[in-house]
Amino acid sequence: MFTHWRIKKLLMIKKKSLYSKFNVYLRLSLLIIIITVLHGCSFLPKEEQVLAPPLAEPAQLDLETAEVERGEIIKRVRGAGNMVSSTLHDLYYTRDGGRLKELMVSEGANVSKGDVLVEIDTGNLVQDIQQLNLDLKIAELRLQQTTSQGADKYAIEIGKLEIQGINNRLVHLNNELESSKIVSPVDGTIVFVSNIQQGEHVEAYESLIRVAETDELQIQYIAINEDDLKEVTSGMEAIITVQGEEVTGEVVQTPKDIPTDLFQENPELYSKSLLIGSDELSEELSVGDIAEIEIITAKKEDALIIPKNGLRTTGGRDFVQVAIDNTKREIDIEVGIVSSTEVEVTKGLEEGDSIILK
Repeated sequence: MFTHWRIKKLLMIKKKSLYSKFNVYLRLSLLIIIITVLHGCSFLPKEEQVLAPPLAEPAQLDLETAEVERGEIIKRVRGAGNMVSSTLHDLYYTRDGGRLKELMVSEGANVSKGDVLVEIDTGNLVQDIQQLNLDLKIAELRLQQTTSQGADKYAIEIGKLEIQGINNRLVHLNNELESSKIVSPVDGTIVFVSNIQQGEHVEAYESLIRVAETDELQIQYIAINEDDLKEVTSGMEAIITVQGEEVTGEVVQTPKDIPTDLFQENPELYSKSLLIGSDELSEELSVGDIAEIEIITAKKEDALIIPKNGLRTTGGRDFVQVAIDNTKREIDIEVGIVSSTEVEVTKGLEEGDSIILK
């Protein structure tokens, strides 16, 4: 019994020891878990501090500008023209029915008065004239013979009438022969030749040749845009530069001066062309020579001026842009003279104002 008690006591002591160890292990485990959790937080990435966005300054406008200036503004018509004849002769037949035999000249050829330029086919006309000339000689000899033989007055009168009839036919045929040719009425230069071909039918009043007289020349200027000539009027002074020399002349013809029937023949040309004459042109100049011309159509001193690429127009409204407080603003203006590079401002701006260029 005593032994049993001791065994039981030993078991209780052993059990108590095991319980104590279990408590120690449990506490150690809890401590390890707490330490691990606490240290585990240090392995996580640190949260970055949210910073307030910086205050961005507005971008400065990068603009090309120009100041309003005061000075002289001139509007010009300027360009190159060609020497042309002041007098042109259109040559044609007044009757149709013939066929072209030969065109004897080409554009640019110089001709003299009386030169044959065109012929139409006349068939046997030349041979008929030659035969009539023979008939005339025979008739004249017969009359001489009749007269020498003392024939009566009736036989002599018949002989005379026969000669007159032959002469009448010769005149008619010679006129036919002459009318088959076109000759130059003046000394000049051929500036136009029809493209009609040999053997083709020739219409009456169809222009075949144009001859330009060379004793008096003018300058023909053809603008790119017909609007460029709107302010040009006859009588305006022109500065002409040709072969290195400068002379003065004047406008003698504008699109407004051309007769309606002539204008309709070539509106593309006449709506854009000027004729300029001068008494100072050299006699050595020829048709086709090139001359520089300048015509001042408007001029003003002490004007407010801006570059043309600063003017803006939309819907009939003229305005400019200016930079105020780093923003673009529009200002309406009124304009006066507008040249190829500058614009006169009559209202809306002051000298020294700065405008934005396109």
